[in-house]
Amino acid sequence: MTYLRIKNWEEFQHYKDRNPPWIKLHRGLLDDYEFERLQDASKAHLMLIWLFASQREGRIPNDQAFLKKKLGLKSEPNLQLLIDQGFLIVEQDASSALADCLQGASTETET
Repeated sequence: MTYLRIKNWEEFQHYKDRNPPWIKLHRGLLDDYEFERLQDASKAHLMLIWLFASQREGRIPNDQAFLKKKLGLKSEPNLQLLIDQGFLIVEQDASSALADCLQGASTETET
């Protein structure tokens, strides 16, 4: 399963070692051009995702059907749109290689 992280979560939340009863919603969000461009439903979905993520250290499963049910939504959230707009970040699986190894394993010596 892949997970999504909330962009800048650590910067905006001051709770470190417990489940917060609330999240910070900065009024600067009203000046965020990318947030303004979202449709109203996507804005609401994003804020509910933030609430859910507050219980999970700023990360959520990348599963639209699960989130629809968990958040009590009438439609699945458009996670790809929120990823494309930079609000959600796909976590890389640490067990998979980032790139193919193209170099030999022997050490280089100076001549």
